[in-house]
Amino acid sequence: MTTTTATAAPSVARSSLTMLGGSVASRVLGVVRNGLITFIIGAKLAGDAFSLANTLPNVLYVLAAGGILNAVLIPSLARAMKLEDGGQEFTDRVITVALAGMAVITAAVMAGAAGFVWLLASNNSDDFKSLALAFSLICLPQIFFYGLFALLGQILNARGQFGAFAWAPFFANVVAVAGLLVFLVAFGRPLGQPVKGQPQPGDPSQWTGPMIWLFAGSATLSVVVQALSLVPALRRTGFHYRPRWGLRGVGLGGVSRLAVWAFVGLAVSQVGFFISQGALNNATASANALGLSLDARGPAAYGIAFTLFMLPHAFVTVSIMTALFPRFSKAAAADDRASLRRDFRTGLTMPLVVNVPIMVAVIVLAQPVVALLNPGIDQRSVEVSSSVLVIMILGLVPFGLDLLCYRMFFALEDGRPTIVMQVLLTGISAIAGVVTLFINPVWAIGVMAVGQTVGNVVSSTVGLHLLRRRIGPLGLTSGLVTASRVGVAAALAGLVAWGATTVLDPITGAAIAEGGSALRRMFASAVEIGLVGLVFGVVYIGLAHAFGVREMRQVAGLVRGRLGR
Repeated sequence: MTTTTATAAPSVARSSLTMLGGSVASRVLGVVRNGLITFIIGAKLAGDAFSLANTLPNVLYVLAAGGILNAVLIPSLARAMKLEDGGQEFTDRVITVALAGMAVITAAVMAGAAGFVWLLASNNSDDFKSLALAFSLICLPQIFFYGLFALLGQILNARGQFGAFAWAPFFANVVAVAGLLVFLVAFGRPLGQPVKGQPQPGDPSQWTGPMIWLFAGSATLSVVVQALSLVPALRRTGFHYRPRWGLRGVGLGGVSRLAVWAFVGLAVSQVGFFISQGALNNATASANALGLSLDARGPAAYGIAFTLFMLPHAFVTVSIMTALFPRFSKAAAADDRASLRRDFRTGLTMPLVVNVPIMVAVIVLAQPVVALLNPGIDQRSVEVSSSVLVIMILGLVPFGLDLLCYRMFFALEDGRPTIVMQVLLTGISAIAGVVTLFINPVWAIGVMAVGQTVGNVVSSTVGLHLLRRRIGPLGLTSGLVTASRVGVAAALAGLVAWGATTVLDPITGAAIAEGGSALRRMFASAVEIGLVGLVFGVVYIGLAHAFGVREMRQVAGLVRGRLGR
């Protein structure tokens, strides 16, 4: 059996840009995919049913990739790769146990699918619950393949190979988009434009077996392709997996304890997921009973906003953190606190340069962004989703700080602080969910969004405090200086951009409003985003340079260097 250890670690810049390239390509196609989903299924009851079914596998993937598997693999591989066999036996044993565990979890979740749907949609109609259950049974196998993707991807990252992991979601989205296009050909046009003699996808009672299998099955097939696409890349590193059972004698004691903390965090976070989904489904059911269904929106609209909220986080923060995490782990293994603090400051300041202006730009352009990327939804859904997006985007920076603190604690093999952070986040979501029981159901979606944003702020603040107690001063002053300069530049650029929107609104506003065709709305939205975005970008970059934001120059220099200029 041949093995190879990782060569010299690539720079954070090169690794981040490799991740960014794959992330941009996959996210762009992912936007097309999400647009097709909403174009077909809308943001009302059928959309809520699919959102309910397809969200749990995605949530489990994010938690597995960002928590459990990182906790188990990356810090320990940094140590195991120093062994004579390059960590081969260690990795074989962890893979074997992880695959078995994921198979058991997937089977258990599928067995409880009916209870899961009943818990989150008990007040909805039988047609809604039947459709949600059918979608769930087809989508839930994604859990195993999401776990496999995260597992193989972390092994590749630990070996300094970022490309395949970054680009695999692109291939997954190719499969998903192809499936959705086949659906359109086979079953006709989207919500609001039914073809005579064919069912209308927006009505849960009208979904047939072939429609359900094609729509949800293509989503699951895309996840299978995503996971299996990493196998050739892993073999090219010289790694060849051989099943090995047993965990004794390979130094997994500390890892097992950390994995337990990660599983506890997973359980707590799932409570938060059930609360938010249950609250939104209950609100839509209450709205229907009160005759407010035209105004209220639930999980589908919330999911549209959350997907757009996650785009800058995935483009910027996750790319940088993924590249930095092996460094965190190696510095922690060597007890090099100076390097840990230096890399922490890098992970703190670099995302600010991009995320802060994105936050301001989204506040200005939320409605055209939602309208452009979700052409099939009605105007009320556009308005609700854009309002929720504005609330969520206010928590973009704290959300990134949460991830940074999680990665630092996992590198230090200390999972207890992450439990504290997750309990706070879930507790605030629970409070928001309780509040929705006593207010007009139309406002429930906004209350849950506020709960998410406030929870991220509280969680990240506590995380920074606990991390400072663990490794000493974090150098937050430099981050505050960068944030203040970037914030002022972005705010001034945002005011100029807002002025530009008021000038364009008489031209583009009517086209975006209800009644226009999907293509007309998309074109008008694209024009507004392009023109206003150009104004915002030019003003922001100019002000950032004038204010001496050196990270801006560093990012620009890295990009130019990557392009060979």
